[in-house]
Amino acid sequence: MCQHLLSARNKLAALVLSALPLLGHAQSTCLLVPVPLTQRSQQARLVVEARVASQQVESTAGGHLVTRSVLEVYKVFRGRLPAGPLSFVTPGGTLGLRREDVSSTLSVQAGQQGLFFLEADPTQPGELRAYAGPQGFIAYDLADLSASEPFGRYASIEGTLYDAVAAGTGTAYREVATNRGLRGATEQFRRRAAARALAIAAPTISDFSPKTTFAGTSTINTSNPNGVLTITGTGFGDTQGNGYVQFRNADNGGATYTKAVATDYLSWSDTQIQVRVPSYSQTGSPAGTGLFQVADNSGTLATSASPLTVTYALSNVNSDGLNYRIRLISPDASGGYTLQYSSSFPDAAKAPFERALQAWRSQAGVNRTVSSTPAPNDVTQLDDVNVLRFDPTLPAGVLGVTYSYYSGCAVNSGPLNWQAVETDYAYAPVPAANYTWNFATGAPTSQQYDFESVALHEQGHGAQLTHIISSVGVMNFALPNGTARRALDAATDLAAARNVVNYSTTATSTERCNAAPFRASATPLPVQLTAFGARYQAGQGTLLSWTTASETQSAAFVVESQDNPAVDDWRLVTRVAAAGTSTTPRQYQAHDTRPLAGTRYYRLRQLDLDGTVAFSPVASVSAVTTELVAYPNPATGLVHLSGPLAPGTTARVRLLDATGRCLAQMAGPTGQATFDLPLTGLAPGFYLLEWNGGTGPARTRLVVL
Repeated sequence: MCQHLLSARNKLAALVLSALPLLGHAQSTCLLVPVPLTQRSQQARLVVEARVASQQVESTAGGHLVTRSVLEVYKVFRGRLPAGPLSFVTPGGTLGLRREDVSSTLSVQAGQQGLFFLEADPTQPGELRAYAGPQGFIAYDLADLSASEPFGRYASIEGTLYDAVAAGTGTAYREVATNRGLRGATEQFRRRAAARALAIAAPTISDFSPKTTFAGTSTINTSNPNGVLTITGTGFGDTQGNGYVQFRNADNGGATYTKAVATDYLSWSDTQIQVRVPSYSQTGSPAGTGLFQVADNSGTLATSASPLTVTYALSNVNSDGLNYRIRLISPDASGGYTLQYSSSFPDAAKAPFERALQAWRSQAGVNRTVSSTPAPNDVTQLDDVNVLRFDPTLPAGVLGVTYSYYSGCAVNSGPLNWQAVETDYAYAPVPAANYTWNFATGAPTSQQYDFESVALHEQGHGAQLTHIISSVGVMNFALPNGTARRALDAATDLAAARNVVNYSTTATSTERCNAAPFRASATPLPVQLTAFGARYQAGQGTLLSWTTASETQSAAFVVESQDNPAVDDWRLVTRVAAAGTSTTPRQYQAHDTRPLAGTRYYRLRQLDLDGTVAFSPVASVSAVTTELVAYPNPATGLVHLSGPLAPGTTARVRLLDATGRCLAQMAGPTGQATFDLPLTGLAPGFYLLEWNGGTGPARTRLVVL
């Protein structure tokens, strides 16, 4: 009999050990390069199971804020404990009305527990830091006794995870104290399982609205209703108690969940919950697209029947448990931020960095420029210099980081106002062993990471955007090696940045703490595109059409396509000459004669006579398919399926492992040829999808990351 996917994960857990190292550099999560568990287990100075007992934010001699986490240690897998308390530091934190956020770094909260991989901090003598940044912590989920990290999930803490780490260190762990939290969670897990066996009533989600929303737009210092989710159902509980709402974690593509902070709950009753969709959650991660869950006071979960779409997420500052939006100001007194190259920034990297800067500036109004004057020092610190540098001390596996420094103020004991007073950008001199940067305009090879794509993503963090789960957005949580993602997506990246720009430019002097006002970039677009669409006709191909309202020195439009944004580069379809300069509307057409099965994505690359390049929003077109199509592939968290379907029938899909064993099965709505298959709890590896829509079986291979 074919089991449900969630119950099948225990059988798949044994594959984690072998699958994780084989991921190699297939994908970069949160702009990270995978560091195998074996490497972390062997190269970290200290590997311990522990709980974050307390935290304190400190200011370093170098002008940074760091968060010191004191650990309560339960087991030692490698190394020797110090004589006194064990603590380590992570970049960033809030100290009074100062806040520092650092992208692509580990964020842990008091009370969290898991496995910590620690090494000496080269930037602070005598201190420890997480080895490989975010990959230096494997977080425990005590609700289901699983554990997760950026590139993997372990179905059993005491089984799979312990065995995997012991295999890496070559020794068994040494217990130094009883992990009472884990022991209690194990008992609770058993009680919940017994309650389910007795069919004790569980909460149910009947509906939610809106279906598409944003994260971090509704905070304590705004009255914006956008970003508030209303959930209806039964059995939530008359009061919240220990209940919670948890969303897919956008920092790892939805592999885990992340919970809203206490102050984001606006109302709670037995039949309705209103909660802000957070970009700063209990784990610091933003909510992402996917199925969400509601837990009642006992911890019993209800899962939404359909996914919530989180279009974009804006960075927030969390102060005293409250989330606040951030405004851009003008530290350079010229409307925005002036950046300066340090001596470590190579000349080859300047052109791709500035192409990325121009994209945000011209398309979203993010007012940033690069000065001709070099930075006085090759350091990242709060010093009124927005520095650009290459930093050899970045942790293993980290491609680049953005340092955002914030300052806050309050008026008459009202809500705080927060401003981004400075941003620094640092990149790894070498992205990974045996890999290089691609600084050129051409596509990167499989042995390269694309610097312009990484710079574009990190500059998005500087514009106060955070991660999303998207197949087309630059702020997507992942970027594979050998792939270029250089076009800002209109619905996600550009809409988010314009939201921040509008929020900043409309601020009063009080709201920006009397700082100089931010002004949107006035750089005009060479082409004003008013429409772009695609229409497919069987046997003829795809007709693409677009309209411009005006053009200034335009040279040509290059039509490009992708079949699978997760793995494909954009490919040339055709080139169409532009009008040059025109003040009247112009209409254009192009034809792609290739057959279509499933969905294909198109964009325009607009070329100006002076060499300027701009990209259109992405248009998609779909066609009824005669074969099974799985998208994205490779996938994580969720895969979209499309296959042949006989009229009035119900499509059924089975997920098989390499031995042909059925791990999950699912039926779609009658008459619907497309639906989604959750991949929660599935170990990375190769699988086979089998589809039957009444026209005979169709099969395709699926890669799960």
